[in-house]
Amino acid sequence: MDDIIEVLYKCIIFRGLDKAQIRLVLSRTRYHIKEYGKNEFICREDQFSKNVGIIILGSIEIQKLLASGNLICIFHKNKGDLFGGAVVFSTETTYPCDVFSRTNSKILFFPKQSIFEMCKEALIAENILNAFANRIIYYEKRLELFSYSSIKTKIAYFLIHEIKTADNSIIHLSFTKKTWAEYLNVSRPSLYRELKKLCNDNIIEINKDKIIILDENALIDLLQK
Repeated sequence: MDDIIEVLYKCIIFRGLDKAQIRLVLSRTRYHIKEYGKNEFICREDQFSKNVGIIILGSIEIQKLLASGNLICIFHKNKGDLFGGAVVFSTETTYPCDVFSRTNSKILFFPKQSIFEMCKEALIAENILNAFANRIIYYEKRLELFSYSSIKTKIAYFLIHEIKTADNSIIHLSFTKKTWAEYLNVSRPSLYRELKKLCNDNIIEINKDKIIILDENALIDLLQK
């Protein structure tokens, strides 16, 4: 239980509560925990959803297979992240995408009614509203991303937004370049090619999962061309 409390302590919906308060909330709330293997489906498209999930261990990915046959990575989630809330509380009660476990994972699920009960705590209700509002902003950014036609400008847009929360102009990628390519809706070879050009132009430097921004103004200029 202590490891679960430690993760929930860092989860957005329990922000502002201490570990003792979180433990008390769990003691009063119905939930269940399920483990998944690597690449195992958590929920398939059009499957009915009645739970909000929090990742206790591992990571998940949400993908959408388009009619064209292209596979788009909608987003990925890591330990402590929340998912499924928009589906549970919308009038559309089935998942619009496939959700699968990228690694061996452990998910804590709260039924819809349990979320309602937890919302009696004002701070939890506020945190849940913040989480949903952040999701709306996320999709607005995705829409803006897709408004750029070239791969280079999509990369520049992504890096400019990531640098806002980075330390010392270093972006740590928490996902593979394959996932990044799917997120940008481009092919992996095309992503590699454009990243190499940006490196050759001394705009960025890549070291495994780290991207060092050498010239942020150059990235901004790419969006204005």
